[in-house]
Amino acid sequence: MIVLFVGTVVGAVTGLVVGGSFGAVYLAVLAGFLGAVAGVIIRNLIISKGAGVGPDDSKTPALVAIYAIIASLAGSLAAKEVLDVSELTAPVGVGALAGLFSAVLLSMLMITYHTNPGEPPKLRATH
Repeated sequence: MIVLFVGTVVGAVTGLVVGGSFGAVYLAVLAGFLGAVAGVIIRNLIISKGAGVGPDDSKTPALVAIYAIIASLAGSLAAKEVLDVSELTAPVGVGALAGLFSAVLLSMLMITYHTNPGEPPKLRATH
């Protein structure tokens, strides 16, 4: 939930700040990437460091960066296709949907990474 919320907010703020200076595709990719990266950073700060539960991603920053790039590209372009069908052209809407879709894909990639085959996902205390 943290990743989804942060990704959507950062995507919307990116759309608001960048606005019409980029084309819709480039805005969607930028908003999706920034939303996904911000979601990972905030998630790691809150879950791993603050609450003391959840998997420790500090040992795999390169893999997390690759996941963020993959998720932002796929999520942003999917959001752009949805926006084309819905005819929504507001930069804030483009950024918010791109950030949300990228955060959803990033969350699924992170869940897949932390799940061992045949076992349910577990949260572990890092005290």
